Amino acid sequence: MPPLKMPLQPYVSSTAREHLGEFERSSALTVDIHGHMGVQEAADLVSKHLPPDGHAGHKYAPEKTRKLNAKQTDERNGCLFGIDERIAEMDKMLVDVMAVSPWPPQLYPPVDPTLGAEVAEIVNNGIAKKIAEHPKRLVGLGAVPLQDADNAIKELDRLMNTLNFKGIEIAAKMGSEELDVRRLDPFWARCEHYDIPIFIHPTSFASDRFSAHYLTNVIGNPLDTSVAVHYLIFGGVLERFPNLKFVLSHGGAFAAAYAGRMDHAYGSRPDCRENISMPPSHYLAKFYPDSLVFTVDQLQFLINKFGPDHVLIGTDYPFDMGEYDPVEHVYQVPGLSSDNRDLICGGNALRLMHMTEEDFK
Repeated sequence: MPPLKMPLQPYVSSTAREHLGEFERSSALTVDIHGHMGVQEAADLVSKHLPPDGHAGHKYAPEKTRKLNAKQTDERNGCLFGIDERIAEMDKMLVDVMAVSPWPPQLYPPVDPTLGAEVAEIVNNGIAKKIAEHPKRLVGLGAVPLQDADNAIKELDRLMNTLNFKGIEIAAKMGSEELDVRRLDPFWARCEHYDIPIFIHPTSFASDRFSAHYLTNVIGNPLDTSVAVHYLIFGGVLERFPNLKFVLSHGGAFAAAYAGRMDHAYGSRPDCRENISMPPSHYLAKFYPDSLVFTVDQLQFLINKFGPDHVLIGTDYPFDMGEYDPVEHVYQVPGLSSDNRDLICGGNALRLMHMTEEDFK
């Protein structure tokens, strides 16, 4: 075994870059758009309806990876399902407010529509209960049962009008269907009506090629999101609903870095322009990537590509593939004005959620 060049240290500062140490941050509110929360009641309900290897990250993982993931779940149980550890770690990360969304496996895309509606309600109620304990530190991005568009609309209405959530989280794929399926058009119309952030999170790209080295996550997660972005663009969702606001986890995955290939296809092939009237990059510019890319040069690329008004800090809390110095990461980007830093660290998230700093005083 070769000598280790980096220490093994999950849940702390990333080894992917050098760090500033102490620095003076702005007084502006910081908002993490990408934090997860689990709800035990939902897990208990659904467990008997799913195969033990139903999640791609489990199905294709070798035994040592399965054991490591189980160990992480045990280690982070209090952070994922509880509240006190979360608030303490937010303080360490300089995160004033966290937008909490469901633990991605609890989006449950494989379940039937009836169970999907029931479990989405349980998940959202569980998250709402935790938010009520710390309403000045937490806001909600809820689950919607996309297995059935009418059920999804009903739960979205409840999220917005009863639970006071500020947006939703959806999986990058729903079972065997992609996000451009036309049956979801009434749901997208309702999202456009509420003008809410729609946070897209992968549930992993299933392939036995990704069985080793945690590639179901390292490659599979961003690939899952990248495929979803392509379907939303080429499938015409943003053509039909131009005011939708999609937030992309993990820095927008691979789509932004290779966007020229989409435009080239649009200019070269008739089957790449069947549902859109503009080059794909026109629609890509509407997305909002989070900052979860770990290195300064990649974050700077995102800011240059999408603009400082379209990038938001994201941590993927509380997992080992998360960012535990999100504010420092933004402050490391050279040439970024203080106003643009404040936008990325919190202002953009507040704007998307129709909130201000006054809501947290």
